[in-house]
Amino acid sequence: MMNRLNIKSIFAAVAIASVTFTSCDGYLETFPSDSLVSTDAITTLQDVETALNGTYYSLKSANYYGCDFVSRAEVGGEDVQTISSGGLRTDTYYRFIHRQNNSPENLWSYPYAVINRANVLLNAIETGDLPAGDELNNAKGEALALRALCHFNLLITYGKPYFVENGATPGVVLVKNVLSADDLPSRSTVAEGYDMVINDLEEALKCIGTEVKDGRFNSWAVKGLLARVNLYKRDWDKAFSYAEDVIKNSPYSLLKTEDYVAAWSGRYSSESVFDLEISDLDAGDREMFGYVVDPKGYAAVSNTKEFEDLINENPDDIRRNLLTAASVEGRTYMNKYPGINGKTAVNNIRVIRLSDIYLIAAEAALKKSSADQASANKYLNAIIKRAIPSASDVTATEALVLKERRKELVMEGHRFYDIMRLGITVTRKGGYHFLNNTDLISPSYQDYRTILAIPQSEIDVNPNIMRSDEHLAAQTQDGRRVVFRLFDQTD
Repeated sequence: MMNRLNIKSIFAAVAIASVTFTSCDGYLETFPSDSLVSTDAITTLQDVETALNGTYYSLKSANYYGCDFVSRAEVGGEDVQTISSGGLRTDTYYRFIHRQNNSPENLWSYPYAVINRANVLLNAIETGDLPAGDELNNAKGEALALRALCHFNLLITYGKPYFVENGATPGVVLVKNVLSADDLPSRSTVAEGYDMVINDLEEALKCIGTEVKDGRFNSWAVKGLLARVNLYKRDWDKAFSYAEDVIKNSPYSLLKTEDYVAAWSGRYSSESVFDLEISDLDAGDREMFGYVVDPKGYAAVSNTKEFEDLINENPDDIRRNLLTAASVEGRTYMNKYPGINGKTAVNNIRVIRLSDIYLIAAEAALKKSSADQASANKYLNAIIKRAIPSASDVTATEALVLKERRKELVMEGHRFYDIMRLGITVTRKGGYHFLNNTDLISPSYQDYRTILAIPQSEIDVNPNIMRSDEHLAAQTQDGRRVVFRLFDQTD
């Protein structure tokens, strides 16, 4: 039986008690005992570090970056698909059959769990008697970056793209402080959400360091995220500026062609601006994305026929060496999650990779206020020629950049959100697709099903809560008011 605790009890709690790892339906359920929740409990720099570790840990759950957030972005596009109806953990995202009464709770609750922990730590830093210095400043920057990342992910999951009404549409709940038992926060607009995310990241830059710490934010990862957020906002100038700064001045570098394939079997590479490291313990009962998609695991997804044709355009493309046979109908799978030391579920999640930053720079260069064709050419060709050293230089266009994003970033959690932010429509039929007329065949920002509904269970906490968009026909003056719950799930 699942025990659900709402916001009134979760945020009023002084601390999360020590817990053990338990399983319910294969999910990794509980949060680590080294994750402090009470501001009063954070009194030393060691406590600060422990609180940060707990905050990062929450990102890695199979209910968030460990699987669901990435899988929705992949199977929702035209390059990756669920193999068959009922496919483990991916079918409902592939078919877009979520409605308010069956919308998954995890993509709502888990980001807010991270936000809450970040806010507890930020409150302790601001109000506590902790020793000042670089270590504390860096921790503040990391907490702000984590809060920004989660708010951004919520915005692109539950809100319309920024270009729709210039962000005036309903967004998500913005949580800037530790909530009390009586708080019932309201939804803000998409524009207000982006403003907060960017402000948090800019504030983070003022205090976070440049040192590379595997699996953690540093100033370069913050700038990389700022490049991405501004790309989604269509502030091309800022997106380009931040991306180029990372490319030119950071310690990261593109993988060499000969090292590209092997890098996916390892932990960190020269391109790892921000990875999440999935350990044996994190992997739990094999619910991580690597096992869900591996032909020797759940084999829940494959490449589409359209993507197979795309990646096979040039036989010399090094990325073709990541193709592996799937277990159904001779399909292929892009093997970016081969497992560490033979353990399929154990892989790094590439949250911000330098190749993405190059492609952000190329796209933004074409669109910024003073178009920079030379830079667009340079950054796009760097990715193409790393994959195909014999390739001739191309003149960058938006279509070529987006094509390269599909080839380079497949299986990393980008394609569906690229479709949404650009306002394009793709058609998923033919080839291996099994979608029928009751499913969403052509995802588009104009179809309400592409914006994930806030779960009915969240709305039920307060009978006055209504969603103020297409998910409900009725609208009220109080229609933007919403609360959320976090869950303590046990067998």
